[in-house]
Amino acid sequence: MEDIRAIMRKLSMALNNIDEIYYTDVAKMGLGKSLLWLLYALDNGEAHSQREICAQWGFPKSTLNSTIKQAEAKGYLTLTPIPGKRREMSIHLTAAGEAYAHAVLAPIYEAENKALAETVAVYSPEFIEALVYFNGRLKAAFAEQIAASQKVLDKS
Repeated sequence: MEDIRAIMRKLSMALNNIDEIYYTDVAKMGLGKSLLWLLYALDNGEAHSQREICAQWGFPKSTLNSTIKQAEAKGYLTLTPIPGKRREMSIHLTAAGEAYAHAVLAPIYEAENKALAETVAVYSPEFIEALVYFNGRLKAAFAEQIAASQKVLDKS
């Protein structure tokens, strides 16, 4: 088995290359990556808050906020106050936003379906659960290591 550093480098490169595939191809469609992921996040028929999207999709708050404003100006989404939440808004695709999202996302979904079907034919679908698990473990390990290194730096 390869050493941990080599495995981690291979995984990091694969993940970065996956991101690059999305960004390169959506640029060919004239779509920015932030709008792509916002449409992707909202394309499940449910309303979401900005806080939920940031937490689930790893969006920087300021990037998401400006992307939401641009999409709202184009008529792709509406914002409605969430009862009991002082400043939090519920984000919904409009009919025009749904039509645009479906047009933009259809070829992406087709490519994902093809690639995933080919992958699970060779590897178990459990590789996704393993990746989700790794994501959680990496987040926890980073928090632990950053906290420990901060203590060392604070003493310096």
